[in-house]
Amino acid sequence: MPPLDQISASSVNTIMKHSTATAPNVTPDQIASLIALIGRDSFARDLADVLTEVFGFQSFHLFLYRKTQGPAALANQPDPPAHMRGLENYLSYTHVINPAFRAFQQGHAPGVYMISDFYPKGSVDIAQPEIDVHIEDSEPIGYRTPGWPKNMAEVIVLITLPNGTMLDLSLLTPLGSAQTMQCRQIMTQLYPALDAVLQRQFAINPASLEAEDSPADQEDRFHDFGGHILTTREREVAQLILIGHSSQSISLNLGISLPTVKSHRRNIYSKLEISSQAELFSLFLLHLK
Repeated sequence: MPPLDQISASSVNTIMKHSTATAPNVTPDQIASLIALIGRDSFARDLADVLTEVFGFQSFHLFLYRKTQGPAALANQPDPPAHMRGLENYLSYTHVINPAFRAFQQGHAPGVYMISDFYPKGSVDIAQPEIDVHIEDSEPIGYRTPGWPKNMAEVIVLITLPNGTMLDLSLLTPLGSAQTMQCRQIMTQLYPALDAVLQRQFAINPASLEAEDSPADQEDRFHDFGGHILTTREREVAQLILIGHSSQSISLNLGISLPTVKSHRRNIYSKLEISSQAELFSLFLLHLK
């Protein structure tokens, strides 16, 4: 790889110009700490160190999303995380119903988001089951991966790479805290610089933003759930239920009336021989495993 002093001066100037123009709370020294990482083999891990030491973010994950495989964790802070079991469960199976991963699969635009940004207001409508996904009204997406920390908000930074993969930088903060809004504001301000640095890093050292093939590809199973018995529309409704959408949200997403959605839900439950949303989750997880 070329040494840092061979990186285009115009690229660095562009990063600084865009970042300082849109991010009055982000200093040139902070931007410089990101630029200094460009070209390193240990880029992902070093990025985690900079976000911790320079920006003060104490809990986050850098995920790599790929269309035909499950996600991979390129870096974590702390490493290993205290919620290691939750991380392993997410990578193994619950990612298929995670809003950020689904947004990637559906070609969602890169940017800075909260989990709730992927739903219309009031879309989460889930009751408590006794299954291997904890359905909790207090959670922003209505459920919690087993082993994942409770009552945490996630600021999600999505960055698309030239090879069609996407990076998801998920920063965890206490739900409902001022820290969450501050984190989102800083990441929104930092986004142009972070995106430019990551694009440059990929151009110089793409291997630093790659991961081994994942055996945990559940995407096909997500799409074929109920395929032996449900109609195409019923499968669409079931998938939206599993992601966390309420009947009203499903109505808006599919452009069908609320009574029609409720009719589809009744038919889904009847055909699958279940009687509740909790049982739907349980049956889906058995399908994944």
